[in-house]
Amino acid sequence: MFKQDLLGAYINPIWLADTQQALFNSLMQVMSRPGRLDNWAESLESSPAYLAVLAILLDGEVSLADIDGLLSDDHWPLLQAQNMNAEQANYVLCDGAKAISFQPKLGTLVSPDFAATLILKVSKLEINNGDVRLKLTGPGVDGETVVCVSGLDPVWLEQRNEWCCAFPLGIDCVLVDDTQIMALPRTTKVEIIEINTNKGLN
Repeated sequence: MFKQDLLGAYINPIWLADTQQALFNSLMQVMSRPGRLDNWAESLESSPAYLAVLAILLDGEVSLADIDGLLSDDHWPLLQAQNMNAEQANYVLCDGAKAISFQPKLGTLVSPDFAATLILKVSKLEINNGDVRLKLTGPGVDGETVVCVSGLDPVWLEQRNEWCCAFPLGIDCVLVDDTQIMALPRTTKVEIIEINTNKGLN
């Protein structure tokens, strides 16, 4: 349900401070627990989850590349971010079903925090079923965890592992389907354990 802001105007809750604080806390939880899926359905109204992720992370001090045109012109003034090419942007929004066409910022040894964060739109995140089954290990994972992703070209994962092989250089990824989010920080080891070629990419 749309909420009223302080001036009484009705607005999608993803642009309101209380909702953004709650979603930011959720994002921090999934960043610290790779493989954890959080469902934001109750906060999204009709907005896609990737827009809510951008709404809580971006402001006028950072840059964004929308390489697959997922955003509308109306979104940019609300996000406030500078429109930048993917090679230089702080955040890059991508359709995970499409091929990689850029080299993101990986940071430097002195400033690894200058690396890009990728927000990858996929068709479905699940624990047990999906096109690609992944095993995750590393900080924040209790031993190992398995998650499944549909609508993500496996080449993204292979390239992500190459980008992250010289820690602390690398990228952080946030995967989103319609309502759920999951994070793959650069510290997480990602192994593809199965690709279901019968389903193909959605």
